[in-house]
Amino acid sequence: MNQEELIRNVKSKNRVSNILIAFKVIFDLVPQLLTIHMVASFFLGKLTLTIVAWDGGLMLVSFLLKAACSYISTWEAHNAAYSTLTDLRLQLIRHLKKLPLGFFQERKIGDLTNIVENDVEQVEFYLAHGLPEIVSATVLPIIIFIIMIFLDWRLALLMISTLPLMLLTKKISASVWDKNQKIFVDSTKSMQESLMEYIQNIAVIKAFSKEENKTKKTIQLSKNYVHWARKASAGVAVSMGFIDVFMEGGVVLVMILGTYFLSRAQITIPVFIISMMLGRAFASSIAKAATLQHYNIIFNHAMYEVESVLNVPVPERKETNENVREGNINISNVDFSYSGKDSSLENINIILEKHSQNALVGASGCGKSTLANLIMGFWEPQKGCITINGVDTKSMSEKQLNSLTSIVQQDTFLFNISMEENIRIGKPDATLDEIISAAKKARIHDFICSLPQDYQSKAGESGVKFSGGEKQRIAIARMILKDAPIIILDEATAAVDAENEKYIQAAIEDLSRDKTVIMIAHHLNAIRDVDQIVVMDSGKIVAKGKHNELMERCELYQKMVYDQNKVDCWNIKEG
Repeated sequence: MNQEELIRNVKSKNRVSNILIAFKVIFDLVPQLLTIHMVASFFLGKLTLTIVAWDGGLMLVSFLLKAACSYISTWEAHNAAYSTLTDLRLQLIRHLKKLPLGFFQERKIGDLTNIVENDVEQVEFYLAHGLPEIVSATVLPIIIFIIMIFLDWRLALLMISTLPLMLLTKKISASVWDKNQKIFVDSTKSMQESLMEYIQNIAVIKAFSKEENKTKKTIQLSKNYVHWARKASAGVAVSMGFIDVFMEGGVVLVMILGTYFLSRAQITIPVFIISMMLGRAFASSIAKAATLQHYNIIFNHAMYEVESVLNVPVPERKETNENVREGNINISNVDFSYSGKDSSLENINIILEKHSQNALVGASGCGKSTLANLIMGFWEPQKGCITINGVDTKSMSEKQLNSLTSIVQQDTFLFNISMEENIRIGKPDATLDEIISAAKKARIHDFICSLPQDYQSKAGESGVKFSGGEKQRIAIARMILKDAPIIILDEATAAVDAENEKYIQAAIEDLSRDKTVIMIAHHLNAIRDVDQIVVMDSGKIVAKGKHNELMERCELYQKMVYDQNKVDCWNIKEG
């Protein structure tokens, strides 16, 4: 949904609201005109109780109708805006879900959070308040000008005489407003990203105490935000001041020359009074229209940020009609590189047989996790193909590919929901008995039962209540429940203590039974008995085979094993 479609959609929903706003404007003028009628009748000596009763009654009806129009139009406008806001936010979330992981490496979490929360709210403010006010600020001046033409065409022309100066000021100010708003938006994003990073890493920051400079940088970004917020507000305030002066200038001319016309008996007192009242209403309405232009600039910037996400193309997948089943994973002539970066994988050729255990080893950054992510369909290779049971993963839908694969990562995320719901992510329609069975196989059942509300206990934000090993076992319970035929273990035991590692290794054995397993490992002792070890270096496969084979013919693997043994035997000696 682009900007034009969004406005068109809201306007179609706002037709009733716009009509009611126009009537509200008319009903707002009626009491003023009736008041002038009674004052004029009094000066002419024609004021009677009948005139007072009729004019008073019409005023009351006008006030009631104005209130009704205001209520219904406001409700309709907000209903249209919030329904559009919901659609827009859901569209963003659905689109983000479809985007490859590379997008989330290029865009920061603070930036995306700001778009989904703040920018979408700015869109709602304009749709619910800006668009309806534009109708009011357009209809009222037209009605007033028509009335003034009938009262005295000279005063009508005087009223709009300063309008060109106001429009010129408005045009000149628009570029300044736009520039300041862009800088303000950028400073807001920088501040929010810095604050989120600061809060997420507060423990590291406190550990470095006086030596760290992150606090100073975060405070400076907050000060920059305040500076540009003030500058943007000042730019608007100065421009609006000139706009008010020019519009009030028309009212002043009506007063001065109206007084002259009155002294020459060219207009009557009622006409003079009505002209002054209508002139002020005209000036206020036109000034409001200028303010709405500022809202429009804010809306344009918000939609620019929203569209920067929605316009990111989603990789197309031609869904196969075949019944996709587990089988050998064949990776043929695969090349892959991240956007704007050097090649991450080059000429990868490997077969991972059904129900085999495979390990990817190599130095950090050699492409192990990238290869695993390609198998899961998070990215697509620029060259070559990956097939599962003979079916190209590019031809599988996201749902089909997801049903075949599961991953247990080093860093596990828990949602702030119950333990039951956190595990049920692996299988949304799972029963409680199935969840408990999976938790037992993952060696986490006893721990969950020790919590105050056992399976109904909440994890806390990001799972802060639990250790890394406990979160890993909950993640394994999810995977056991999902029961996918291909399991990827990305350093699943790298950052846990010995006791948790024992539980996790036992849980992984249950998880991996009769599965095709792909282990990404740095601890080589854990993968000596696997069916195939793939040694990678700088995005290439340098060797593959069993442990004993690689020890005979792969120098890089020999060095890795030697270094591992050296680390395992390391101890502190007395001086």
